[in-house]
Amino acid sequence: MTDKYTQFLEKQVEKLEAEDFDLEAWKSSTIAALERLYGRADPRTRQIADLKIDYSSWALRDSNANYKPIETCKKKGREILKTAIEEVEIFGAPESKTADKNVLDKLPESVRKEVETMVKDSPKEKDLVKVFQKLKKETLAKALASLLKV
Repeated sequence: MTDKYTQFLEKQVEKLEAEDFDLEAWKSSTIAALERLYGRADPRTRQIADLKIDYSSWALRDSNANYKPIETCKKKGREILKTAIEEVEIFGAPESKTADKNVLDKLPESVRKEVETMVKDSPKEKDLVKVFQKLKKETLAKALASLLKV
């Protein structure tokens, strides 16, 4: 199973070398791949989402003459994925994160976005409890029931 995960991630690394490389398209597909493997809250998804080509005058002024913004993004993306591949090879396939997705999908969109934002910032349990206390019992019951469908 770990071979399939590593092949999956290696395909994303290969896409970095495509002649018609499009950073935004690559980011979208890579985020989808990482979310499938590690769940929505994994920090790698945020790191990929934060990649951007910086053509600002400050970035160009502060860099050396060899600065190539697209190559910098590719290099960062490659390193993030190579680390994920090494992690799978060393520690094995990640645990299923489908429960995260099922629970979040059952929440109202406004709450789901709030929880996703909080999870990225490593929230305290009491902060998440406050968010969930605002919900109706029926909504919470449906979200919890989705955990059993894993």
